[in-house]
Amino acid sequence: MTQEVWTAMVLDPSLYTEFRYVGADFSAEDFSFSFRYELVSPEDTQEFTERIAFTPVRAEHEVDWPRVRSLAVMLGAVLGISYYKAAAPSRYVVAVEGMTQEGIDYLRSVLREGLAEYAYRNSFSGLLSPEIVHEAPAADAWPAETHLTPSGDPLVPIGGGKDSVVTVELLAAARMHPVQFAVNPNKIIYRVGRIKGHPVLAATRELDPRLLELNDQGALNGHVPVTAMNSLIALVQARIIGLGPVVMSLEASASEATLEWEGHEVNHQWSKSEEAEGLLQDMLGPQAGLSAGAYFSLLRPYSEIQIARYFAALPEYHPVITSCNRAFRQGVEDARWCGECDKCRFIFLILSPFIPSTSLTRMFADNLLDNPTQVEGYRALLGLHEHRPFECVGEQAESLLSFTWIAHQSEWSKSAVVTALTQEMPELLHPHPELEDRVLGERHGRLHLPAPFETLGSVLA
Repeated sequence: MTQEVWTAMVLDPSLYTEFRYVGADFSAEDFSFSFRYELVSPEDTQEFTERIAFTPVRAEHEVDWPRVRSLAVMLGAVLGISYYKAAAPSRYVVAVEGMTQEGIDYLRSVLREGLAEYAYRNSFSGLLSPEIVHEAPAADAWPAETHLTPSGDPLVPIGGGKDSVVTVELLAAARMHPVQFAVNPNKIIYRVGRIKGHPVLAATRELDPRLLELNDQGALNGHVPVTAMNSLIALVQARIIGLGPVVMSLEASASEATLEWEGHEVNHQWSKSEEAEGLLQDMLGPQAGLSAGAYFSLLRPYSEIQIARYFAALPEYHPVITSCNRAFRQGVEDARWCGECDKCRFIFLILSPFIPSTSLTRMFADNLLDNPTQVEGYRALLGLHEHRPFECVGEQAESLLSFTWIAHQSEWSKSAVVTALTQEMPELLHPHPELEDRVLGERHGRLHLPAPFETLGSVLA
């Protein structure tokens, strides 16, 4: 009997010299776009195809194809980052027609800032700045007088957590008719989305399985700007159906950097930040003939704590929401809070001043603030580690303020975590009006909500 010997292939990322975005093809049969890419070295070319299938349009509706195609070309360039990162070569070639110079500039920013964490954790010498080669003829920018501000029902991307719930509720309270949307929704998202009966639309994203194979063979891997990708998917879906603006649920806290490295900020949540929102808005006019009012976050002026306070008054959602990222891993259909990650710890903490301990413990199937194994994780949220966690958590100030509040609430003050941390940081037992001013004050950056949305979030302040 002979023994078969199998040798795993090994991929050397340093051999690859360029990444190519080579195709964006639409299928009218299933309303899908297929995007094609190549990762090129002197020895071989790795080919990838990613497919996004959208909810199709009603037969009587006329699709705005010029804007859909312009958005889809931009979408394909940003989706390509998932494959580019396998080797991060020094050239990113755009060989697909339809990209404007403004679209190329946006892609450059997303590569640099959206892959900052990836560059840091893979020990690059600094942020990535590949040469972007516009091989196809550049498209002309849409003239300013043609820019469209969509006026139909708002499309609200949802993720199964509290933030998008608050956005949907604010829109509904203003007698608007939110249409919920998700990419690859699982049972959690459908369960949350159906609480109030608002429609839920879906798009299906199919990554090329070859990417997972390369990851096992030594390809570089790491965090990518998923919110930028999903935002563009939502914009394409909205234009296919003929809906109004894409209304996001991105809060002020997402703009705080995770750490500083080589003189640059690294933000795990960069594609959720105000900077990223503004860059996308600036690109939409020239690239796709859409005004800034076609895409914005309703929650941008507000902190996670302000959003949590409003959400606490929506008890019908408490048993069903989940923000834990482990519940949304590939292949996971119906999970809840893991109770072991930074996201679970943070959400439990900012809800604790507003929801009774018995109810919150029931939501998470554990009292995370009365579990001694959680102390180290909460120390990280308070800034007692080298840097904040690489996770979608709020500002250090929000964690500090939450602890100062619950340290004086009888149901939390004697819990294991609060006891340990107030002993280590006695200042948590004292009022901090400067924290309250920072966290609870409405923040206004350069971005402004369009009418009639500009005052909807004022109830959160």
